[in-house]
Amino acid sequence: MREAPGINLLEQVSLTNLSEVWRGRRVSDGAAVAVKFAVSAAAAANLASEAEIATDLVRAGLEGIVPARYVAAREPHLVLPWMGGRTLRHVINEIRTENDRARACRILLHVIVRTAAVHRQGFLHGDLKPENILIDSKFLPWLTDFGMARLIQGERLENKVSLSMSATAESWGGTLPYLPPEGLQGDPPSLTGDVYAIGVMLHEILMGRRPDRAMSPEALRSYLPWEVVDLLVESLAWSKADRIPDASRMRDRVRPFEEELGYTGIDRIVHRLVRRSTVGFAAFFILLRFFCVYALLSAYVGSVVLAIAWRAPVFLCVPALFAFLHFVVRWEGPETGEEAALRRSGQVRSAGRFSPPGPARSA
Repeated sequence: MREAPGINLLEQVSLTNLSEVWRGRRVSDGAAVAVKFAVSAAAAANLASEAEIATDLVRAGLEGIVPARYVAAREPHLVLPWMGGRTLRHVINEIRTENDRARACRILLHVIVRTAAVHRQGFLHGDLKPENILIDSKFLPWLTDFGMARLIQGERLENKVSLSMSATAESWGGTLPYLPPEGLQGDPPSLTGDVYAIGVMLHEILMGRRPDRAMSPEALRSYLPWEVVDLLVESLAWSKADRIPDASRMRDRVRPFEEELGYTGIDRIVHRLVRRSTVGFAAFFILLRFFCVYALLSAYVGSVVLAIAWRAPVFLCVPALFAFLHFVVRWEGPETGEEAALRRSGQVRSAGRFSPPGPARSA
């Protein structure tokens, strides 16, 4: 039985050749947690760097990263929030209908976005697979297990995280079915390795099995749309030079047909209408604001032209101009967040009049 100070371990939820994970409850506040132990001394030495990488990514503001805290006890371990125990593997295994498949694709699209954010921070995950993607109650994915993560950006090689990984920077780890071909050839790890792993998961979701090199693109096109097949071919290319270079580029490639992947039937139609309606409303308000500005300028110019044409003093047109501006061009679109903050702070006394900040008035 494992031991974690201050935590009651309830049950073992997973066991691999590198680690075992237990579900537990913190004694101090009763919070549900997950506790990860290493199964060997070599794996235990990597726990601290895994926690440091996860902390670095969370502090950078990335969404969907499971935070981890390293505890240097008699049995070193990581303490993570308990996410419910569901992973992308459960979602894939539960695919029975096209709606189930579309939901799994939507989850994987979120994985691509969050992996792209990790890549922009200079890291690769190094061990992307369904078991390392936790699913919360809203069916949103959370990336965990950064034990194989490596730093890519050369200018950041002086920090403790990269130094802790420098001894293994040229070696591969991970799970064999999701390992890119260059991992078996001894090439240095790169961001394309994560792209390959995502391609394997996408193939697994769409075809019900991991990719088989014997199935040609032509055979895939009898089951899948051509653009999806092209994405799979570019993600699973044998040579990393022919592969999509990183998750950001993969996100750009999938964006034009994400509705085809993530929605089916009436859901696809509703999602398309909602998205286009949102764009339409935004365009309407933008055009309305421009129209109001145009009307304002036209009123000023028109008043001057009429004054000249009637040979009347310009000030005689001021009442008519004021009425026009007050009743016709008064509304200029929805209130912005900055305008709302100024109104609540009392710095806006009346429509369009700004008052500099001063001492607060008593109620």
